Amino acid sequence: MTVWNLKSTKLAPALAVLIATVCFTGSASAQVSRADWDQRYEKARHLLVSGDEAEAAPEFEQLSLLAPTEEDAHRARELAEICRAKLSAEVDAGYLRSSGELTFLYSTAFVYGLGTSAWVAMMTQPKNLGGAVLPFAVLTTAAVGGVSLADNYRPFRRGVPQSIASGAYLGFGEGIWLVGIQHAGATRRDDGSAWDGKRVASALWGGATLGAIGGGVIGALRQPTPGRVSFTLSTSLWGGLVTSFAAAAFVSDDSRRTEQAFTLGMVGYNVGLVGGLIFAPSIAPSVARVRFVDLGGIGGGLIGAGVYTLAAGGGESRASLGAASLGTVAGLAFTWWATSEMPGDPPKQGRSLALLPSLVRTRDGWLATVSGEL
Repeated sequence: MTVWNLKSTKLAPALAVLIATVCFTGSASAQVSRADWDQRYEKARHLLVSGDEAEAAPEFEQLSLLAPTEEDAHRARELAEICRAKLSAEVDAGYLRSSGELTFLYSTAFVYGLGTSAWVAMMTQPKNLGGAVLPFAVLTTAAVGGVSLADNYRPFRRGVPQSIASGAYLGFGEGIWLVGIQHAGATRRDDGSAWDGKRVASALWGGATLGAIGGGVIGALRQPTPGRVSFTLSTSLWGGLVTSFAAAAFVSDDSRRTEQAFTLGMVGYNVGLVGGLIFAPSIAPSVARVRFVDLGGIGGGLIGAGVYTLAAGGGESRASLGAASLGTVAGLAFTWWATSEMPGDPPKQGRSLALLPSLVRTRDGWLATVSGEL
């Protein structure tokens, strides 16, 4: 076996220089890596402070993997967790109900509480003032308080309050059309079959209750935007009114005019409801645009009936209703066109799998990472 004596060979000086160079280079590499880590850490921290958590989170994730010490890695992981928590809170806030929605639901709950109290009082027919006032005090407070408790326990998602309130009004409208048809038919037959106050109150209260429940279920499952819900409510209302006015204007049989007007009005009401449910997702109007269009319909109907009345010097009620129907359609069409440039109310984009791949140079080679959030 041959043993090299480095002291006696000419290779000794060269090997010594090589070993010294490698040691020096490794020390310098470690120092540069530490400085580079500190610089990237400060940059990521500045992103976090300035509110750019989306860029800061993956940077902290990479820094935790490249940290020179375990303490540095722990700091980077904690800040990455803070970034993810803030991003998650911002996403959740985008899906919560607005203050306008909640105000609409509170006002609807107050009206529903009053209506329920009146229905209970009519059913029970209390004998004294206390018995008459007690349902109003208890049930109205319970309706409004129930909304508050539910929202405080778990805040409503976007569109749910609007769906509940609109469902209550839609159901109440169904009750109105049903009561109108029944009373008109009973009046025409003159057989004393018209519903009494209790049945009328039950039909109206039952319609509002079932509508609120149905609206809540649809809102929870579909989470429509407030604009879409308002659009559906408006198409139902205007479909019923325009059809009812037109039927009253064109039906010549005086004995059946009111009954047929209510019957066709209920058909138009439900056609408008179905049409609103079908077309609202693709149109996605804002609540403000729907309100402007509603005002246009009201104004158009009043102008149509007023212009005809002035031109005819009074005129008959049938023609006035026909003019009101035409004016309403014209007003709705004009304001819909005039507000076409208003911004819509598209649904919030759901969370998706967003991954950010990256390739990082380390002291020992290269490190492939993938970061993101579900």
